[in-house]
Amino acid sequence: MTQILSEIHLDYSDVLIRPKMGINLNSRKDVSLERVFKFKHGQLRTGLGIFNANMATVGDFAVAKKLLTRNMFATLHKHYSADEIGAFFDSCRKEGVSLDNLFVTIGLKNPDSEMQKLKDLETKYEWRHARNICIDAPNFYIQKALDVLMRARDEFPDSVIMAGNIASGDICLKLLDYADIIKCGIGSGSACLTRKQTGCGTPMVSLILECADIAHSVNGHICADGGIVDVGDICKAFCLNSDFVMIGGMFAGTDEAAGDLIEKHYETSEIIDGTHVIQTKYFKQYYGMSSEYANNKFAGGMGNYKTSEGRELLIPYTGTLDKILQDITGGIASCCTYIGAASVKHLSKCATIIRVNHQLNRVFEKYSV
Repeated sequence: MTQILSEIHLDYSDVLIRPKMGINLNSRKDVSLERVFKFKHGQLRTGLGIFNANMATVGDFAVAKKLLTRNMFATLHKHYSADEIGAFFDSCRKEGVSLDNLFVTIGLKNPDSEMQKLKDLETKYEWRHARNICIDAPNFYIQKALDVLMRARDEFPDSVIMAGNIASGDICLKLLDYADIIKCGIGSGSACLTRKQTGCGTPMVSLILECADIAHSVNGHICADGGIVDVGDICKAFCLNSDFVMIGGMFAGTDEAAGDLIEKHYETSEIIDGTHVIQTKYFKQYYGMSSEYANNKFAGGMGNYKTSEGRELLIPYTGTLDKILQDITGGIASCCTYIGAASVKHLSKCATIIRVNHQLNRVFEKYSV
């Protein structure tokens, strides 16, 4: 019988972090943004738990390298070949960029081929130390996803494995028998249409609380994937006890994101010498991995059993990724000072979350430049 859960489920826009006195922090520079992650299979990784989404537009080599140089975490999208990834390994090693926090993504379509790609990276490109695997499936509620996860753990027992996505806590314990990190979030991404097309999903705040509580009870970790609009949402995710936060759209307009810079011209209302002034704006392409565009590019078409659960967008060009990463680290450090947290790890211990019905004053947003 169909059940209706009557309790309210909250999203990032429904909550704020209440400032309060804490330990003596006088400046954002006093905050430690580095965290040591100890995974249930004994591995250790160190850094700030920010990931790029394992999507074709932002899961590329340039974005990954920039995150790794900033002591964050990175994924590569699943459509890279072993030789392409191996060449990236070589370039990072030559430049002194650590690969400890890099995750190689595999999919579900052809498990034999995916496992062989990982083995080729081991044998041909010395991918042994700090080997990290991301198993990407938009729906981890199917048996095939669990089968691939179990096989990956069996064939790569010493790896850190991230698996997802899910949108409820009931599956966490089952997956954490094999995975170290569970990727939480379905339908909340800016390029995602899953909620529109299927009606499925869970608001991120409630989902993080549920999944983090379950995962941490068995020494597992979670990654909040989707729904990030502002840096403040990243701070909220950490305060809600998410170990990692995955970002897509916020990175999609940068120089490092894949895709050409697209120039568009707009006629303004300003007239000089009887002619409307033309304004030029720049964009980069961004698309969901379940979109029709992505299916045509990587899977040979939609197939008569599919519907498009993603969309193609033009994201305003934002320049170098460095500025956004600086905004992220600065925002997290500032959040720590507002609630007296000495480090990013202490955010969840120090945070008080309040439910609100109004978050931002947007009265002058249309005049922003």
